[in-house]
Amino acid sequence: MGIELLALPSVCGRILAEPVEAPIDVPAFDCSRMDGYAINVHHLQLGEQAPNYVMNLGEAVHAAAQSQTELCEDRAIPIMTGGMLPSDANAIVLKEQASIRDNQLHFNELPKKGQHIRTAGSDLQQGRVVMKAGQRITAAHLGLLSSLGLSVVKVFKQPKVALMMSGDELVQPGGICLPGQIYDANSTMLQTVLTEMGCQVKVLDALSDSEDAVTHCFQSLKQQDYDVIISVGGVSMGDKDWIPQVLEQQGTVVFHKVRIKPGFPMIFGRLADALFFGLPGNPVSAYTTLCQYVFPALQKLKMQGNQKLIWRASLSHDLNKTHYRREYLRGYYDAHSDGQIQVAVCGGQQSSRIESLADANCFIVLDESHYALKAGSAVSIQPFLQFKS
Repeated sequence: MGIELLALPSVCGRILAEPVEAPIDVPAFDCSRMDGYAINVHHLQLGEQAPNYVMNLGEAVHAAAQSQTELCEDRAIPIMTGGMLPSDANAIVLKEQASIRDNQLHFNELPKKGQHIRTAGSDLQQGRVVMKAGQRITAAHLGLLSSLGLSVVKVFKQPKVALMMSGDELVQPGGICLPGQIYDANSTMLQTVLTEMGCQVKVLDALSDSEDAVTHCFQSLKQQDYDVIISVGGVSMGDKDWIPQVLEQQGTVVFHKVRIKPGFPMIFGRLADALFFGLPGNPVSAYTTLCQYVFPALQKLKMQGNQKLIWRASLSHDLNKTHYRREYLRGYYDAHSDGQIQVAVCGGQQSSRIESLADANCFIVLDESHYALKAGSAVSIQPFLQFKS
């Protein structure tokens, strides 16, 4: 997909293309961790003044651009957090542990050598690898990179995805549905999910239910530079489900139909250089197959590897599974005060029941076995929060 150089504010969520080495030490100079007074403890003889230490004050050091400050010698130098230490300073007396009288510092506790001092490079040393290639850049990473003076980094380009619906019956929300027509529930939902997965998404015009229309569209797509092409609907066994046949003619079919529920009719292949995913038209099936099949492929394209987050949770009710396909139930999990995660199935699990998806925050993953699970049984869940860049 290539690499691009981008400014820091715009790279949150993107994948780093090259390792980042610290170009400087952090901090770049010895400085104070706290507000207080820089001293040289060697100018105080133990027992000579204890427990009442008195030192004359020097000129204050603030956290700002400055040259090396005057020496401490036998004086206490007022210093602010982040202020550059005098070259002979080796400890900080905290402000709250001292008092000033007659331009002199009075304190009772002698700090240990090196106390409350940040030495140059103690946080990050110049040349150290602070981020590895392939890492997802978070807001905290932006702070780290900024602290090193970096304003741009190299990231992998986002996958370019073409998304198209299929079906003469589809009407865009806001329009008027005639008998036999339905509103397009997939376009906005899937476009948003793909954007959250870190893609550049272009929603194409809906495909008409004719072989000529599908063929013409696929021929046009072969001339374009998409990384991934996703169709929704038209992949089952209906008289007007032309996508499997045309994909075989214009590209390559790798597999058609998968042993999962929902999402059985899904097809995968290639169209020119692009990966092609033909998702079922029911919204729940489309969402499920997008997460289970398209998301891992996008991770590979973005050089992230295949990472799926699996948690263990306790069922809050009995659950029966009578078939031998892998099933992805829509569920809602909640963490109790004791740290245990409990999960419940959200409503009817038919693939047309989009409300069950809207109420859910995870998939409950049941493998190919037959199940009769009791409340309290442990199950695997995939939180939806992972399906984001």
